[in-house]
Amino acid sequence: MTNVLLTRKYKGHPAGEILKDIPDTEANGLVTLGLAKILKEEEQSAPKKSGKGADAE
Repeated sequence: MTNVLLTRKYKGHPAGEILKDIPDTEANGLVTLGLAKILKEEEQSAPKKSGKGADAE
């Protein structure tokens, strides 16, 4: 599933709206037609620890 940003009106959705969790094939079709841009997924990883503290080598 992919999130896309619409660059033009599509199926009643105005330009500038983000469509969330649409199938990859539909997202690629929208990009091919010039109607949208695929948004990169933000990774929700744990914050990295600094080199100081008990874990430092």
